[in-house]
Amino acid sequence: MPLTPEGWTLLKTWEGCRLSAYPDPASGGAPWTIGYGHTGAEVVPGLTISQEQAEAWLKQDATDAAGAVVRLLSGVGLTARQRDALISFCFNVGVGALERSTLRKRLMAGESAAVVIAEELPRWDKGPYGPVEGLKRRRAAEVSHLRMPEATSPQHQTKTAAQVRSDKPIQLQDAVRHHKGLAHQQEAWLQLERSLTEEQRDAFAELFRATASPSVEPSNQEAPGLIQLPVPYLSQNDSATSQGSRMCFSSCCAMAVAYLKPGAMNGPGQLDDQYLAKVQRHGDTTDASAQVATLLSLGLQARFRTDGCIDHLIEQLQRGMPCPVGWLHKGPVSAPTGGGHWSLVIGWDPAKRQFLMHDPNGEVDLVNGGYVSTTIGSGHAQRYSERNWGRRWMVEGTGTGWWIQIDQGT
Repeated sequence: MPLTPEGWTLLKTWEGCRLSAYPDPASGGAPWTIGYGHTGAEVVPGLTISQEQAEAWLKQDATDAAGAVVRLLSGVGLTARQRDALISFCFNVGVGALERSTLRKRLMAGESAAVVIAEELPRWDKGPYGPVEGLKRRRAAEVSHLRMPEATSPQHQTKTAAQVRSDKPIQLQDAVRHHKGLAHQQEAWLQLERSLTEEQRDAFAELFRATASPSVEPSNQEAPGLIQLPVPYLSQNDSATSQGSRMCFSSCCAMAVAYLKPGAMNGPGQLDDQYLAKVQRHGDTTDASAQVATLLSLGLQARFRTDGCIDHLIEQLQRGMPCPVGWLHKGPVSAPTGGGHWSLVIGWDPAKRQFLMHDPNGEVDLVNGGYVSTTIGSGHAQRYSERNWGRRWMVEGTGTGWWIQIDQGT
Protein backbone atom coordinates (compact mmCIF):
# COMPACT_ATOMS: atom_id res chain seq x y z
CA MET A 1 0.00 0.00 0.00
CA PRO A 2 1.32 3.50 -0.79
CA LEU A 3 0.46 4.86 2.68
CA THR A 4 0.62 3.68 6.26
CA PRO A 5 -2.75 3.21 8.03
CA GLU A 6 -2.21 6.56 9.73
CA GLY A 7 -1.31 8.06 6.36
CA TRP A 8 -4.63 6.92 4.92
CA THR A 9 -6.40 8.57 7.84
CA LEU A 10 -4.48 11.80 7.24
CA LEU A 11 -5.31 11.84 3.53
CA LYS A 12 -8.98 10.91 3.87
CA THR A 13 -9.49 13.40 6.70
CA TRP A 14 -8.21 16.36 4.72
CA GLU A 15 -9.67 15.44 1.35
CA GLY A 16 -13.15 14.66 2.65
CA CYS A 17 -15.57 12.65 0.53
CA ARG A 18 -18.42 13.95 -1.62
CA LEU A 19 -20.39 11.49 -3.71
CA SER A 20 -21.80 14.10 -6.09
CA ALA A 21 -19.65 16.08 -8.51
CA TYR A 22 -18.93 19.68 -7.55
CA PRO A 23 -17.23 22.54 -9.47
CA ASP A 24 -13.80 23.97 -8.86
CA PRO A 25 -14.16 26.79 -6.26
CA ALA A 26 -11.94 29.15 -8.25
CA SER A 27 -13.50 28.72 -11.70
CA GLY A 28 -17.03 27.77 -10.71
CA GLY A 29 -16.78 24.99 -13.29
CA ALA A 30 -14.03 22.70 -14.60
CA PRO A 31 -12.25 20.77 -13.32
CA TRP A 32 -15.19 19.05 -11.65
CA THR A 33 -14.34 16.97 -8.59
CA ILE A 34 -15.93 13.99 -6.83
CA GLY A 35 -15.13 11.45 -4.12
CA TYR A 36 -11.86 12.10 -2.32
CA GLY A 37 -10.67 14.95 -4.54
CA HIS A 38 -10.84 12.90 -7.76
CA THR A 39 -10.81 14.76 -11.08
CA GLY A 40 -10.70 13.61 -14.69
CA ALA A 41 -12.67 13.44 -17.93
CA GLU A 42 -15.09 10.98 -16.33
CA VAL A 43 -16.17 13.56 -13.73
CA VAL A 44 -18.98 15.62 -15.23
CA PRO A 45 -21.75 17.80 -13.77
CA GLY A 46 -24.53 15.74 -12.23
CA LEU A 47 -22.36 12.64 -11.68
CA THR A 48 -23.07 10.65 -8.50
CA ILE A 49 -21.00 7.67 -7.35
CA SER A 50 -21.03 5.04 -4.60
CA GLN A 51 -18.75 5.04 -1.57
CA GLU A 52 -17.03 1.99 -3.04
CA GLN A 53 -16.20 3.88 -6.24
CA ALA A 54 -14.89 6.81 -4.19
CA GLU A 55 -12.59 4.44 -2.27
CA ALA A 56 -11.38 2.81 -5.50
CA TRP A 57 -10.52 6.16 -7.09
CA LEU A 58 -8.81 7.26 -3.87
CA LYS A 59 -6.53 4.21 -3.91
CA GLN A 60 -5.76 4.79 -7.59
CA ASP A 61 -5.02 8.49 -7.12
CA ALA A 62 -2.97 7.89 -3.96
CA THR A 63 -0.94 5.25 -5.80
CA ASP A 64 -0.29 7.75 -8.60
CA ALA A 65 0.80 10.40 -6.08
CA ALA A 66 3.05 7.88 -4.32
CA GLY A 67 4.62 6.92 -7.65
CA ALA A 68 5.32 10.57 -8.39
CA VAL A 69 6.99 11.03 -5.00
CA VAL A 70 9.20 7.99 -5.61
CA ARG A 71 10.09 9.12 -9.14
CA LEU A 72 10.73 12.78 -8.36
CA LEU A 73 12.63 12.11 -5.14
CA SER A 74 14.67 9.13 -6.30
CA GLY A 75 17.56 8.54 -3.92
CA VAL A 76 16.14 10.64 -1.09
CA GLY A 77 15.89 8.70 2.17
CA LEU A 78 12.41 9.11 3.66
CA THR A 79 10.73 7.62 6.71
CA ALA A 80 7.26 6.14 6.30
CA ARG A 81 5.63 9.18 7.90
CA GLN A 82 7.67 11.62 5.80
CA ARG A 83 6.54 9.71 2.71
CA ASP A 84 2.91 9.89 3.94
CA ALA A 85 3.17 13.66 4.31
CA LEU A 86 4.67 14.10 0.84
CA ILE A 87 2.06 11.87 -0.78
CA SER A 88 -0.70 13.90 0.88
CA PHE A 89 1.02 17.08 -0.30
CA CYS A 90 1.44 15.80 -3.88
CA PHE A 91 -2.16 14.54 -3.93
CA ASN A 92 -3.29 18.06 -2.97
CA VAL A 93 -1.07 20.33 -5.09
CA GLY A 94 -0.34 18.06 -8.04
CA VAL A 95 2.70 16.35 -9.54
CA GLY A 96 3.80 19.41 -11.52
CA ALA A 97 3.91 21.59 -8.42
CA LEU A 98 6.05 19.04 -6.57
CA GLU A 99 8.38 18.72 -9.56
CA ARG A 100 8.99 22.48 -9.72
CA SER A 101 9.11 23.06 -5.98
CA THR A 102 11.97 24.37 -3.87
CA LEU A 103 11.13 21.49 -1.55
CA ARG A 104 12.23 18.99 -4.19
CA LYS A 105 15.35 20.96 -5.09
CA ARG A 106 16.47 21.05 -1.47
CA LEU A 107 15.81 17.36 -0.91
CA MET A 108 17.65 16.37 -4.07
CA ALA A 109 20.57 18.55 -2.92
CA GLY A 110 20.92 16.33 0.14
CA GLU A 111 19.42 18.52 2.88
CA SER A 112 17.74 16.86 5.87
CA ALA A 113 14.29 15.59 4.87
CA ALA A 114 12.83 16.28 8.31
CA VAL A 115 13.99 19.91 8.22
CA VAL A 116 13.13 20.62 4.58
CA ILE A 117 9.62 19.16 4.67
CA ALA A 118 8.76 20.95 7.93
CA GLU A 119 10.00 24.27 6.51
CA GLU A 120 8.63 24.02 2.98
CA LEU A 121 5.15 22.49 3.38
CA PRO A 122 3.68 25.43 5.39
CA ARG A 123 4.52 27.74 2.48
CA TRP A 124 1.95 25.97 0.30
CA ASP A 125 -1.11 27.54 1.93
CA LYS A 126 -2.26 29.91 -0.82
CA GLY A 127 -5.46 29.88 -2.83
CA PRO A 128 -6.47 32.16 -5.72
CA TYR A 129 -7.04 35.05 -3.28
CA GLY A 130 -4.26 34.52 -0.74
CA PRO A 131 -3.75 32.28 2.31
CA VAL A 132 -6.50 29.73 2.90
CA GLU A 133 -7.30 28.58 6.42
CA GLY A 134 -8.00 25.00 5.40
CA LEU A 135 -4.68 24.72 3.56
CA LYS A 136 -2.82 26.12 6.56
CA ARG A 137 -4.40 23.49 8.77
CA ARG A 138 -3.69 20.73 6.28
CA ARG A 139 -0.03 21.67 5.98
CA ALA A 140 0.23 21.83 9.78
CA ALA A 141 -1.36 18.39 10.07
CA GLU A 142 1.07 16.95 7.49
CA VAL A 143 4.04 18.37 9.40
CA SER A 144 2.64 17.10 12.70
CA HIS A 145 2.17 13.65 11.14
CA LEU A 146 5.76 13.35 9.95
CA ARG A 147 7.09 14.41 13.36
CA MET A 148 5.33 11.62 15.22
CA PRO A 149 7.33 8.49 16.12
CA GLU A 150 7.46 5.79 13.47
CA ALA A 151 5.40 2.65 14.04
CA THR A 152 7.36 -0.19 15.60
CA SER A 153 7.39 -3.83 14.46
CA PRO A 154 4.37 -6.03 15.25
CA GLN A 155 6.47 -8.08 17.65
CA HIS A 156 7.46 -5.01 19.62
CA GLN A 157 3.90 -3.71 19.59
CA THR A 158 2.61 -7.01 21.00
CA LYS A 159 5.19 -6.97 23.78
CA THR A 160 4.47 -3.37 24.66
CA ALA A 161 0.71 -3.97 24.73
CA ALA A 162 1.22 -6.95 27.05
CA GLN A 163 3.36 -4.83 29.34
CA VAL A 164 0.73 -2.12 29.44
CA ARG A 165 -2.02 -4.60 30.23
CA SER A 166 -0.06 -6.20 33.07
CA ASP A 167 1.59 -3.12 34.54
CA LYS A 168 -0.96 -0.35 34.06
CA PRO A 169 -4.35 -1.34 32.67
CA ILE A 170 -6.46 1.43 31.15
CA GLN A 171 -10.18 1.97 31.66
CA LEU A 172 -11.87 3.53 28.63
CA GLN A 173 -13.99 5.79 30.81
CA ASP A 174 -10.77 7.21 32.26
CA ALA A 175 -9.41 7.65 28.74
CA VAL A 176 -12.52 9.62 27.74
CA ARG A 177 -12.33 11.79 30.83
CA HIS A 178 -8.66 12.68 30.24
CA HIS A 179 -8.92 13.09 26.47
CA LYS A 180 -7.57 16.50 25.41
CA GLY A 181 -7.42 16.06 21.65
CA LEU A 182 -3.65 15.50 21.60
CA ALA A 183 -2.20 13.91 18.49
CA HIS A 184 -1.18 10.66 20.17
CA GLN A 185 -4.61 10.38 21.81
CA GLN A 186 -6.33 10.87 18.45
CA GLU A 187 -4.14 8.12 16.97
CA ALA A 188 -5.08 5.78 19.85
CA TRP A 189 -8.83 6.32 19.37
CA LEU A 190 -8.52 5.81 15.61
CA GLN A 191 -6.60 2.58 16.17
CA LEU A 192 -9.32 1.38 18.55
CA GLU A 193 -12.04 2.31 16.06
CA ARG A 194 -10.28 0.42 13.25
CA SER A 195 -10.09 -2.69 15.45
CA LEU A 196 -13.89 -2.89 15.77
CA THR A 197 -16.18 -4.60 13.31
CA GLU A 198 -18.99 -2.63 11.70
CA GLU A 199 -21.49 -4.50 13.89
CA GLN A 200 -19.55 -3.58 17.04
CA ARG A 201 -19.42 0.09 16.05
CA ASP A 202 -23.16 0.11 15.32
CA ALA A 203 -23.92 -1.53 18.67
CA PHE A 204 -21.76 1.01 20.48
CA ALA A 205 -23.39 3.93 18.64
CA GLU A 206 -26.90 2.69 19.47
CA LEU A 207 -26.10 2.29 23.16
CA PHE A 208 -24.16 5.55 23.40
CA ARG A 209 -26.84 7.65 21.71
CA ALA A 210 -29.62 6.03 23.73
CA THR A 211 -28.36 7.88 26.81
CA ALA A 212 -29.03 11.26 25.21
CA SER A 213 -32.72 11.34 26.19
CA PRO A 214 -34.58 14.45 27.34
CA SER A 215 -34.89 12.93 30.81
CA VAL A 216 -31.16 13.33 31.44
CA GLU A 217 -30.66 16.76 29.93
CA PRO A 218 -28.82 19.12 32.32
CA SER A 219 -30.92 21.78 34.01
CA ASN A 220 -30.92 25.34 32.73
CA GLN A 221 -30.13 26.79 36.13
CA GLU A 222 -27.22 29.20 35.82
CA ALA A 223 -24.18 28.13 37.80
CA PRO A 224 -21.93 30.47 39.82
CA GLY A 225 -19.11 31.82 37.68
CA LEU A 226 -21.15 31.91 34.47
CA ILE A 227 -19.89 34.53 32.01
CA GLN A 228 -22.16 35.75 29.22
CA LEU A 229 -21.17 38.95 27.47
CA PRO A 230 -24.14 40.89 25.98
CA VAL A 231 -22.74 40.81 22.46
CA PRO A 232 -25.24 41.53 19.66
CA TYR A 233 -25.75 38.58 17.31
CA LEU A 234 -25.27 38.81 13.54
CA SER A 235 -26.03 36.09 10.99
CA GLN A 236 -23.97 35.63 7.85
CA ASN A 237 -26.97 34.08 6.13
CA ASP A 238 -28.97 37.31 5.70
CA SER A 239 -26.17 39.28 4.06
CA ALA A 240 -27.23 41.60 1.26
CA THR A 241 -23.87 40.92 -0.43
CA SER A 242 -22.84 37.92 -2.54
CA GLN A 243 -20.40 36.87 0.21
CA GLY A 244 -22.89 35.55 2.77
CA SER A 245 -21.89 31.89 2.48
CA ARG A 246 -18.21 32.67 3.13
CA MET A 247 -18.24 35.65 5.50
CA CYS A 248 -18.37 33.85 8.87
CA PHE A 249 -15.03 35.44 9.79
CA SER A 250 -16.28 38.94 9.01
CA SER A 251 -19.61 38.43 10.80
CA CYS A 252 -17.79 37.29 13.94
CA CYS A 253 -15.43 40.24 13.99
CA ALA A 254 -18.34 42.58 13.24
CA MET A 255 -20.15 41.27 16.34
CA ALA A 256 -17.07 41.97 18.45
CA VAL A 257 -16.82 45.51 17.05
CA ALA A 258 -20.53 46.16 17.64
CA TYR A 259 -20.02 45.21 21.30
CA LEU A 260 -16.67 46.84 21.99
CA LYS A 261 -17.01 49.90 19.73
CA PRO A 262 -20.73 50.67 19.46
CA GLY A 263 -21.33 53.31 16.82
CA ALA A 264 -18.11 52.55 14.94
CA MET A 265 -20.24 51.30 12.03
CA ASN A 266 -23.13 53.67 11.51
CA GLY A 267 -23.63 53.59 7.74
CA PRO A 268 -26.52 52.13 5.76
CA GLY A 269 -27.15 48.38 5.72
CA GLN A 270 -26.41 45.53 8.12
CA LEU A 271 -23.47 45.86 10.48
CA ASP A 272 -21.58 42.84 9.17
CA ASP A 273 -22.10 43.99 5.57
CA GLN A 274 -20.64 47.37 6.54
CA TYR A 275 -17.73 45.63 8.24
CA LEU A 276 -17.14 43.38 5.21
CA ALA A 277 -16.78 46.46 3.00
CA LYS A 278 -13.98 47.66 5.30
CA VAL A 279 -12.30 44.24 5.22
CA GLN A 280 -12.28 44.21 1.43
CA ARG A 281 -10.08 47.31 1.44
CA HIS A 282 -7.38 45.13 3.00
CA GLY A 283 -8.01 41.73 1.39
CA ASP A 284 -10.44 38.81 1.21
CA THR A 285 -12.98 38.03 3.94
CA THR A 286 -11.12 34.75 4.72
CA ASP A 287 -7.77 36.50 5.18
CA ALA A 288 -6.77 36.84 8.85
CA SER A 289 -4.41 39.73 8.11
CA ALA A 290 -7.26 41.66 6.47
CA GLN A 291 -9.45 41.07 9.52
CA VAL A 292 -6.72 42.24 11.90
CA ALA A 293 -6.07 45.35 9.79
CA THR A 294 -9.79 46.19 9.85
CA LEU A 295 -10.06 45.77 13.63
CA LEU A 296 -7.02 48.01 14.08
CA SER A 297 -8.58 50.63 11.81
CA LEU A 298 -11.65 50.66 14.06
CA GLY A 299 -9.61 51.41 17.18
CA LEU A 300 -9.15 47.92 18.62
CA GLN A 301 -5.95 46.04 19.34
CA ALA A 302 -5.98 42.71 17.50
CA ARG A 303 -3.61 39.83 16.85
CA PHE A 304 -4.10 36.59 14.93
CA ARG A 305 -2.80 33.62 16.93
CA THR A 306 -2.50 29.88 16.32
CA ASP A 307 -1.58 28.85 19.86
CA GLY A 308 -5.04 28.93 21.40
CA CYS A 309 -6.04 26.84 24.42
CA ILE A 310 -9.11 26.81 26.64
CA ASP A 311 -7.48 29.01 29.29
CA HIS A 312 -6.79 31.75 26.72
CA LEU A 313 -10.47 32.05 25.92
CA ILE A 314 -11.56 32.04 29.56
CA GLU A 315 -8.99 34.73 30.42
CA GLN A 316 -10.26 36.95 27.59
CA LEU A 317 -13.88 36.48 28.65
CA GLN A 318 -13.01 37.35 32.25
CA ARG A 319 -11.60 40.61 30.89
CA GLY A 320 -14.82 41.25 28.97
CA MET A 321 -13.36 40.45 25.56
CA PRO A 322 -15.22 38.21 23.07
CA CYS A 323 -13.01 35.90 21.00
CA PRO A 324 -13.32 35.04 17.28
CA VAL A 325 -12.22 31.40 16.88
CA GLY A 326 -11.50 29.34 13.75
CA TRP A 327 -12.31 25.62 13.75
CA LEU A 328 -13.33 22.62 11.60
CA HIS A 329 -17.10 22.10 11.38
CA LYS A 330 -17.37 19.12 9.02
CA GLY A 331 -16.84 15.41 9.55
CA PRO A 332 -17.18 13.49 12.83
CA VAL A 333 -15.63 14.91 15.99
CA SER A 334 -13.10 12.05 15.98
CA ALA A 335 -11.71 13.28 12.64
CA PRO A 336 -12.97 16.82 11.89
CA THR A 337 -12.57 18.19 8.37
CA GLY A 338 -13.54 21.18 6.29
CA GLY A 339 -12.10 24.40 5.01
CA GLY A 340 -12.66 26.00 8.39
CA HIS A 341 -15.34 28.09 10.07
CA TRP A 342 -15.34 31.05 12.47
CA SER A 343 -17.61 31.74 15.40
CA LEU A 344 -17.47 34.14 18.35
CA VAL A 345 -16.98 33.00 21.94
CA ILE A 346 -19.13 35.22 24.17
CA GLY A 347 -19.35 33.24 27.40
CA TRP A 348 -18.28 30.34 29.58
CA ASP A 349 -20.22 28.05 31.94
CA PRO A 350 -17.63 26.47 34.27
CA ALA A 351 -20.13 24.08 35.88
CA LYS A 352 -21.05 22.46 32.56
CA ARG A 353 -17.71 23.11 30.83
CA GLN A 354 -19.50 24.78 27.93
CA PHE A 355 -18.71 27.84 25.86
CA LEU A 356 -21.47 30.21 24.85
CA MET A 357 -20.97 30.83 21.16
CA HIS A 358 -22.45 33.22 18.64
CA ASP A 359 -22.24 31.06 15.51
CA PRO A 360 -23.05 33.21 12.45
CA ASN A 361 -24.10 30.15 10.41
CA GLY A 362 -26.50 28.58 12.93
CA GLU A 363 -26.54 25.55 15.23
CA VAL A 364 -23.80 22.98 14.56
CA ASP A 365 -23.87 19.22 15.19
CA LEU A 366 -20.64 18.95 17.17
CA VAL A 367 -20.58 15.15 17.20
CA ASN A 368 -21.38 14.31 13.57
CA GLY A 369 -20.45 17.56 11.81
CA GLY A 370 -22.58 19.84 9.67
CA TYR A 371 -25.41 22.05 10.82
CA VAL A 372 -28.71 21.22 12.52
CA SER A 373 -30.13 24.60 11.52
CA THR A 374 -28.95 27.59 9.51
CA THR A 375 -32.05 29.72 9.93
CA ILE A 376 -31.50 33.36 10.86
CA GLY A 377 -30.85 33.62 14.61
CA SER A 378 -30.41 29.89 15.25
CA GLY A 379 -26.75 30.38 16.13
CA HIS A 380 -27.41 32.85 18.95
CA ALA A 381 -25.61 31.97 22.22
CA GLN A 382 -25.26 28.29 21.34
CA ARG A 383 -23.67 26.11 24.03
CA TYR A 384 -20.68 24.23 22.64
CA SER A 385 -19.01 21.73 24.97
CA GLU A 386 -15.34 22.13 25.79
CA ARG A 387 -14.79 18.45 25.04
CA ASN A 388 -16.34 18.19 21.58
CA TRP A 389 -15.87 21.72 20.31
CA GLY A 390 -12.34 21.80 21.70
CA ARG A 391 -11.40 18.81 19.54
CA ARG A 392 -12.61 20.70 16.47
CA TRP A 393 -10.69 23.82 17.49
CA MET A 394 -7.39 22.36 18.73
CA VAL A 395 -7.05 19.83 15.91
CA GLU A 396 -3.31 19.28 16.36
CA GLY A 397 -3.52 19.13 20.17
CA THR A 398 -3.67 21.50 23.12
CA GLY A 399 -2.37 24.96 22.30
CA THR A 400 -3.01 24.85 18.54
CA GLY A 401 -6.34 26.68 18.27
CA TRP A 402 -6.80 29.55 15.83
CA TRP A 403 -8.16 32.78 17.35
CA ILE A 404 -8.07 36.53 17.25
CA GLN A 405 -6.94 38.16 20.47
CA ILE A 406 -8.83 41.43 20.76
CA ASP A 407 -8.20 44.19 23.28
CA GLN A 408 -9.47 47.73 23.68
CA GLY A 409 -7.31 50.30 21.94
CA THR A 410 -5.42 52.95 23.85
